[in-house]
Amino acid sequence: MNKKLLNLLLVIVMLAVLVPTTLAAPPSQEGQDYVVVADDWLSKLADKYLGNPMAYPAIVEYTNQKHAEDASYAEITNPDLIEVGWKIYIPSAEEAAALVPAPPPAAAVTLLFSDWHLTEPHWEAALIEAFGIFEAEHPNIGIELDYVSYADKETKYATEIEAGLGPDVFHLHGYSLKSFIEKGYLYEITPFIEAEEGVYGGDFLTPWFPQTLELMQDEGKYYAIPGDFMSMVLFYNKNLFEEAGLDPNKPPSTWDEFVEYATALTRDRDGDGQIDTWGFGTIGAIDPGFELRATPILFSHGGDYLTADNKCSALNSAEAKESFKFFVELVTVHEVIPPGVTAQNPGTVRQQMANEQIAMLLGSGWTPPIVDGINPDLNAPEALGAAPVPVKAGLEPEFSTTAWISAWMVNRNTEHPEEAWELVKFITSKSSEEKWFSDARVLSSRRDVSGGLEAQGVEGYDELLGDKFAKVIAAELAHAKFVPQLKEWPQIIEAVNTAAQEGFTGAKSPEQALEDAYNQINEILSVYRAAGEVCPAF
Repeated sequence: MNKKLLNLLLVIVMLAVLVPTTLAAPPSQEGQDYVVVADDWLSKLADKYLGNPMAYPAIVEYTNQKHAEDASYAEITNPDLIEVGWKIYIPSAEEAAALVPAPPPAAAVTLLFSDWHLTEPHWEAALIEAFGIFEAEHPNIGIELDYVSYADKETKYATEIEAGLGPDVFHLHGYSLKSFIEKGYLYEITPFIEAEEGVYGGDFLTPWFPQTLELMQDEGKYYAIPGDFMSMVLFYNKNLFEEAGLDPNKPPSTWDEFVEYATALTRDRDGDGQIDTWGFGTIGAIDPGFELRATPILFSHGGDYLTADNKCSALNSAEAKESFKFFVELVTVHEVIPPGVTAQNPGTVRQQMANEQIAMLLGSGWTPPIVDGINPDLNAPEALGAAPVPVKAGLEPEFSTTAWISAWMVNRNTEHPEEAWELVKFITSKSSEEKWFSDARVLSSRRDVSGGLEAQGVEGYDELLGDKFAKVIAAELAHAKFVPQLKEWPQIIEAVNTAAQEGFTGAKSPEQALEDAYNQINEILSVYRAAGEVCPAF
């Protein structure tokens, strides 16, 4: 029996423990056939038809029973992977309930947990499995899941917290943390940290990279614990390189080479006279993921967003102007990015990579497993290669890419701070961080997982240190810089995102679009300038 089926049986057995008792049941209905459409996943269907996203094993079980008698039904061997057009069976609530024993008594405390990763099937499965372990270790604590999209998370959490609500424990990108701290949305966890036992000859926080801890605090008080910590690197399809006559062992190291490669990779592969594969894919939609893909291009040209004192925009520098023009002209001049770039978000660009519509993208540890999940036939772990972000020819910038960091935090409104801390501590433990790498290939901000404590005789996680993608990502952390950690950062990057859209579409010239963004950012930063202080002209 394969590992996926064993895991499925385990989930079915554990449903009684995992199913939150507070979820409302849907209206009673008969079992029904269903044809899978785009953006479906089993937990989403289970939530819609059975009132519980974690009841998806019932759909798998009944569909496979139907398949055994009628081949028109799909056979589901991997719950993470279902295809458009599959015929499956959605059982009735009564049929689903027949698969599991009666639930045990409710836990004394139920924590609401929220994370955008719950909308990604491989992450959802990993988290549900981990929470089964947590609840077994903490029988007095139950976990209820709160699903949110990556793009909506900040707005959702801020609105709920202002109303005295929101999840007890939640997950954010690092750039949002400063704003949430300054607005008083988070529960201070310093006393919990100080009460924990030290490790490796230091205190509780010794395992974490020091630069990640700096972002978690304000005036010496901690409000979050670091999670993922990864640099952005260049991913490329080795098979498409070979088809285009390029050496997959020699990815582009300069942006000039990158344009040459991208041009060669943009071609008609099926002979119908139409371009069907492009050299590069990127995000052009107004989306939080834009920052991670645009910033390496800026840094690798020697540019920056803000001046060192954070009082003015630095987008008027020659380096910033050159990098922005280069970025826009990938669409308008070189035409190596697929049409419709202003509608592309991280998910759609990864779909383009999975379907071999593009040959290169900027990503990190999450890229291979997500691409592999979209199209297993590609065999992303073998088909993809990873390399440092190219740099401007003749330049050796101190920083050539940016770093992604996420954080786990407790809502100021929680009624169960001690239990919430136990969950944060579990999620960020060494064993959990190793699981997140094994299941989702994300690197950890813990040095006893990603490496960095060898001087203390502590080795990192063998599986991570031996992974070909993780090696590149970890090595590039030395060349990675965080974006400015200001509460105004979301407004600043949206101004740049809008400028890129204007340049991509031709609504404005690259120079005018960037100048307008520069002036808008300086207006945003005026709160940091004294009376009479002005920023230079563009």
